[in-house]
Amino acid sequence: MTDEAVDKNRKGPTPEYIESAHKLREEYLAAIQRSDINWINQFNKDFTNKFRDEFLNILKRVPNNQTRSYKNILLSHNTLYSYVAEKGGLSAWQCHYISEKYAIMIEHAKTITELDEIHDKMVKEYVDPNIRTKHNMLTVVQKAEQFIEMYFTEDTSMDEMAKKMHVHPSHMMRVFKKEKGITISQYRNLRRIKEAKELIQFSNLSMTEIALMVGFSNPQYFSTFFKDIEEMTPLEYRKRMKQRNKVKE
Repeated sequence: MTDEAVDKNRKGPTPEYIESAHKLREEYLAAIQRSDINWINQFNKDFTNKFRDEFLNILKRVPNNQTRSYKNILLSHNTLYSYVAEKGGLSAWQCHYISEKYAIMIEHAKTITELDEIHDKMVKEYVDPNIRTKHNMLTVVQKAEQFIEMYFTEDTSMDEMAKKMHVHPSHMMRVFKKEKGITISQYRNLRRIKEAKELIQFSNLSMTEIALMVGFSNPQYFSTFFKDIEEMTPLEYRKRMKQRNKVKE
């Protein structure tokens, strides 16, 4: 570390060093707002390393508990990411759902490694351009995919969905099945399963709570559908993920 970063005659970083760290954070938030995946991929490691910066002492804010300190940091950044993503076109509903989901994951995490993984997932989801409000130059199938991405937890009927997309329900369902090879309902349930897998891995919520959170009104159907897709029950999946995490640690 250079003298520019840490003055030998004082404790901690220089004002210039703190300013540079804050500047990096502002650039990071701006990249999330404009959905700049390339910038995030290039500088994500630099930014996350600031959480461990010994001169900033971020992980020492809670004495003798780095994990709790890291959780507090990620919870505050989750709020910041949600705010700038909404300014960049992510719907208020989607921001709320994503923010709540990652708040749960962060609180339920047990290790720094797990929190690192959650942070990476969180940033990638907030910056994803596919879930931002787009212009009207989309095909019917693309509109349906975007609608599902934004509202997959809601039990929207095909008629309601088509009305909001300004297309005829029969046409919407027909072209979607032709292009994707599955129905809109199946596609939506697969999206729900994808979301459920994250919650199963990174939270201690019950399977009923997870089922309801991702949009399945019938927890039993959720378990059945999950097993059909993953070839194991949700509980078996959680057990496997815990075993994998132990190996990684």
